[in-house]
Amino acid sequence: MMLDEPYRWAEAVANRREYIEDQLRGGSPVVGLAWRDGALLLTLGRGQQKIFEVYDRIGMAALGHPADIEKLRQSAVDLASVIGFNYSEQDVNLQQIVHFGLGPAVKTAFDEVFRSPFIVRVLMLELDVSEEGAVFYTVDYDGTFQKHEGRGVVGEVPEADGLMRSRLPDKDRLSLRNALKAALEAWAAGRFVGTLDEIPQDASELERLAGEADLQAILKDALESATVEAVVLDRSGPGKRRFRVLGDREIRPVIRPYR
Repeated sequence: MMLDEPYRWAEAVANRREYIEDQLRGGSPVVGLAWRDGALLLTLGRGQQKIFEVYDRIGMAALGHPADIEKLRQSAVDLASVIGFNYSEQDVNLQQIVHFGLGPAVKTAFDEVFRSPFIVRVLMLELDVSEEGAVFYTVDYDGTFQKHEGRGVVGEVPEADGLMRSRLPDKDRLSLRNALKAALEAWAAGRFVGTLDEIPQDASELERLAGEADLQAILKDALESATVEAVVLDRSGPGKRRFRVLGDREIRPVIRPYR
């Protein structure tokens, strides 16, 4: 009956959108940023892994329901492996994974109102090994995807994305330490937006509120109960594997001022 009454389908989709956004509230934002020797993915969490390797130079991070994150991670890994096996490792690229894999799969689950949608927002990264820079793709819970050069973010609410991105430098010659610091500050801006009961639709008004907020206190409070999960895809390392999890030795000096 719903298919015979388009307005009922539209109402059901609107309800799904509201439900998913409510479920994503409280999730930890994810920040991606190019730096001098590669690219960084960062978030904060309480033990649940949110950053993964998909292929040699491709990484994925997400916020949302753990089971949905795992489904999409496995889908991305499977598609990359099939392309690499049937063609070559050089033929595997992030555009194919997003355009022909994750994007359509997430959109189908969102549009078919009798199926469970993916409660997830995804940030994916592809490192340019031969040149400087990195490409980021965001995949939203409705299957919408966007490409970004050099930096990418996903917040617990879509309105946070622009504010977070404005906190990130648009140059990729940063040291790893400075990249970590910038990513943490962007994370705090995203968390701030998620705490608002009413989010201004005007970007300048949201920027004004963020300017008045104590983002360092927000970050300090988060670090009391959560740990930093950070991964780099490093083009300077030996061998072809680029994915490297950052340890305490690299993270501790950056977060020390907030503790």
